[in-house]
Amino acid sequence: MVKICDYMVSPGGSSEKISLYCGKVDSSNAGGIHGLIDEGEDIRVHVLSVSEAFAAIKDGRIQNAASIIALQWLELNHESVFR
Repeated sequence: MVKICDYMVSPGGSSEKISLYCGKVDSSNAGGIHGLIDEGEDIRVHVLSVSEAFAAIKDGRIQNAASIIALQWLELNHESVFR
């Protein structure tokens, strides 16, 4: 695991802090809907290639800060991550 960064979600309005990490995974079987039925979870997993994920930021499909920060970090650091 490689630490990407820590950031304040809403400085001045909240003390919530998010820590982002990058880790290598095998996502070949990750797609689909997951979660605990008894807890009403409906977690849909989308598996994208790196280039598809970068395009999804550019065209506005990815709109949450944590994902955007992590993927922009990956775009800058992907050569060292995929060695």
